[in-house]
Amino acid sequence: MNTYKGKAVLLVEDGRKFDAVADLTKDQSRGWRGTLTFHDVPLIPVLLNVRNGHVLIDGPAGEFVRPNTSDWTPTSGGPLVMRILGSGDAPF
Repeated sequence: MNTYKGKAVLLVEDGRKFDAVADLTKDQSRGWRGTLTFHDVPLIPVLLNVRNGHVLIDGPAGEFVRPNTSDWTPTSGGPLVMRILGSGDAPF
């Protein structure tokens, strides 16, 4: 599978988990990237400075970095969309 759109879980370094909607793509060089969207508005301040973590979909977690923490657009009532770059094997 080269793309995935659906439910995912963000796992951050301190062990907390956050429900997300993922839109992810693999490229020909085994790299992967995409977005995680969070609709739980009270969590948005907690997630703004996340720089790396793991995405859980179905199976092993995929490690990622978030190269730009200012990539989100503030909107009243959410959602927060986080752009990520995968590191290693994709979680889908």
